[in-house]
Formats: sequence, C-alpha cells, structure tokens
Amino acid sequence: VTFHSLAVASFLETAVPLHVNRLAQVYGAHPDVRGWLEQAWCPQRAELGRQLRGYVEATWPEFDWNTAYQEFSEGYRPLSGFAGRNGGIAHETLGLCVTSAQAALFYRALANSADEPALRALALKAAGDHAGHFDFFQALFERCKAGERVGFAATWRTVISVSRSARDHDVATAFQVLGGNWNGAPLVPCLSYSEYRERMARSIQRHAALGPVERLLFRPWLERESTAPAAPQQPSARPGRWPQLAPQPA
Repeated sequence: VTFHSLAVASFLETAVPLHVNRLAQVYGAHPDVRGWLEQAWCPQRAELGRQLRGYVEATWPEFDWNTAYQEFSEGYRPLSGFAGRNGGIAHETLGLCVTSAQAALFYRALANSADEPALRALALKAAGDHAGHFDFFQALFERCKAGERVGFAATWRTVISVSRSARDHDVATAFQVLGGNWNGAPLVPCLSYSEYRERMARSIQRHAALGPVERLLFRPWLERESTAPAAPQQPSARPGRWPQLAPQPA
C-alpha cells in the first residue's frame, strides 16, 4: 500500500501544471489568483512530486517511474469534478478546498503510519503544504461566493462530486499503470484498485484521526457502490456561517 500510495501521489503532484493551465481560464478575471497558482501553488506541488519520485526510485529502483509516468500522462486529463454541470467559480473553488483537505488528510495518515524518519518528514511537510493551500482556497471561496448563490445542498453535491472524481478518475488513472512498469518481476504484490481503496481507507481511518467534517470528505472512499448518498441534516449554525473544512494541523 505504501508503494502504490507514494507512486500515485508522485504522479498527481508532478502533473499539477495541467491543472494550472485549466485553472488559469477559470480565474481569468482574477490575476492575483492566477499569480499565486503559478508562483506558489504549482512550484510547491511540483517540488513535492520531485521528492516523492526520488523516494520511490531510491526505495524501489526496479520500478520504471519515467515510463510509468509517461503512460499515465498520456491518459490523464484533469477534471474539475463538475462534468456536465455549470458549477461556477465559487463551486470550482470549493472543489479545490476539498482536494486540498483530502490531500492533507492522506499525507497526515502517511506520516503517522511511517516508520522511516525521512518518509515521515516528507509526508508531514506535504500535509502542511496542502493545509496551507486549503487556507488560501477557503478564503478565496468566501470571496467568490458573494457573487453566487451557494446553498447547503449545492455545497454537499460539490463535495461529493469532487471526492468521487478524485477517487474514480485521478487516483484510479494513476494506479492503473503501476503493475506493468517493472524491470523484471514486480517487487510488491499486485493489487486490484478496489483492494487498494479498501486498504488505504482502513489505513487513513486508523492513522489520520478523522474529525466530523473530514469523515464527510472521506465518505465517498468508503462507498462500495456508486449510489448517491442522501444529504445530511444541515448542522445548526448561525445564518451565514459555513462549516470549517480545514484539516487538522499536520
């Protein structure tokens, strides 16, 4: 599970320029956001991708990372999680909040479960970076939603849609290329994607100390069938207040 998780993460972090190109069009009227994406968000994630690749290649030198990544990049197209919908800029930003929170959750679980100090330090740094990205996107969401009508039900649908998109498209696409790119026999057991999802879900539940909102974010990863869950009851809160999605400190 550690190999598959690190290899998948290294692919997705390395592919971040594809998202920047798409998001530059989404935030065309916000040059400050485009500047931050290009000068802060993209370089941080690209550097993390480089470090993850280095760790994978040093630990499993028989794995042909470069060939696997090329195969992945040929079939990978970044999605927003709003296929067939006009989500609007506020929902697009909420989707980035969700992906940042889930990434921080993943890296936090990895850090808490890692025995090797170098891997633990790398995962802790990654969790902190994605938590910082979440803070930026959350503030941007509060800014953008002023011009759009964003209700609780629509927010819930966005959270579920983006989570399922990450599960069924991003991670699944990266996972598919891992089994066939070894120089010789694979050194790790072959897993089906459903087996990997189940094992990763158990690991995150065990090591990430999920809070109430994080359990909602993580809910699609525990689904066994593609059935649409009913929207939960709206939490009691003062009008105009939104539940905080920030992950716990790394």
